[in-house]
Amino acid sequence: MEHPLSIPELQDEFSKDRLDKNLNRITAYNQDLKQKLMNRKNEGSYEVITDQGLEKTLIVNNLQLTSRYDRQAFAKFRCRKLKLDQIIVVFGFGLGDEVCYLSQVTSYDIYVIILNPRLFYEIIGRLDKIDVLLSPNIHLVIPDETFPFTENSIINPVELYIEQSVYNNLKTKLINIIDDFYLKDFVDNTLEDEAEANLKANYDFLKTATLLSEDDLISFDKKIAIAAAGPSLKNNLDTIKSLKKVQNITLIAIDVVIKYLLKHGIIPEVIVTSDSHITPEIIGDITEYKDNLRNSLLIFSAKTPRNVIDQFHCKKRVLFTARQTKFFDYIAKEQADFVRINGSVLNLAAEIAIKAKPKNILLFGTDFAFLDNQTHAGRSNSANLFRDIGTVTVKCNDGAVRNTVKPYTYYRYLLEQTISQNKEISFDNYSKTGAVILGTNLVVD
Repeated sequence: MEHPLSIPELQDEFSKDRLDKNLNRITAYNQDLKQKLMNRKNEGSYEVITDQGLEKTLIVNNLQLTSRYDRQAFAKFRCRKLKLDQIIVVFGFGLGDEVCYLSQVTSYDIYVIILNPRLFYEIIGRLDKIDVLLSPNIHLVIPDETFPFTENSIINPVELYIEQSVYNNLKTKLINIIDDFYLKDFVDNTLEDEAEANLKANYDFLKTATLLSEDDLISFDKKIAIAAAGPSLKNNLDTIKSLKKVQNITLIAIDVVIKYLLKHGIIPEVIVTSDSHITPEIIGDITEYKDNLRNSLLIFSAKTPRNVIDQFHCKKRVLFTARQTKFFDYIAKEQADFVRINGSVLNLAAEIAIKAKPKNILLFGTDFAFLDNQTHAGRSNSANLFRDIGTVTVKCNDGAVRNTVKPYTYYRYLLEQTISQNKEISFDNYSKTGAVILGTNLVVD
């Protein structure tokens, strides 16, 4: 017979005396935790009110923190897939319900990641009967932005959205993980399904196409610049021009920014396009600049529309994925996946640059964030270039918090993974108004 769970009692009002008492008990064994809490207790803004259903909970910044009907049952339900015979990680304290449940069903270590330290202060000042939080296997953690995700964990999703300026990078990573099935389907499967018509149309054409190989990368310089389409690119046009004049730099441009660069007198050595839904209209009319690109290299994917490929009169190379070899029966699997193709065209450009083994990669326009209503350089209102996907906020290099969309945070997450896997390469980020990208060196004039 199961015993009823014991969870801390939530009081209507915050009490400074209760806070001090509880905080001293919780941090008695860990003064480092207390200092880290003190260092971050003023970060963010939280409006907290009590909400009463069958049980009491909190509404924080207009979001309901826990169930208000049966907190115990909900905690048990959320933990149902955890393996109780190994270490467990809980992202987000909530009201401590999941922690209390787990402390009574496992003796293994439970690491509780405090995602909103200032809110944690408020909650601890409202809780009575916190003895269960003092169990020796409960470890409260004030993380840094790079805290790793582990499979045997649960995430309190509400805490990811309450105040996104606090631990923004970590929270957006966790949002991506929660949404992973949807986002991965959108990025890898939905778009792949959309590409079927392009694959069929390209079947005969690609029989005579040349695959990208190591030989094509030999001419790349040891310093490679990537020009993405973020609105900050307009602030770096002179920098790109100056660098190309005085240094040996290979410039890789993604498709949607090519016209903008050409219009400002910048000719990239490499152009990358990969999306199945890219069109000549999205790229823009580059007829007057075609001769300028005759010495450039176009790298495209097997699903790139033919009318986009035909826009460019230059050397061309194609990339196939292993999955596509099922359709293109004249391509062997060992000829596919020359570089990793997932995420956005920017992610592909980064993978191509890395394959050339440079010492340094310079990132321009890698914003992953809106600037006012602008998502792409050179377009006053470019919100219609992406699909109607949920908006979130992201912390940027200048300290501002700006809007973005979930796929952008997913692409940034993929780029950060790529960067972390190539520590021998220095990545310099020139986007001062773009999202923070872990592993890069922010270049400030």
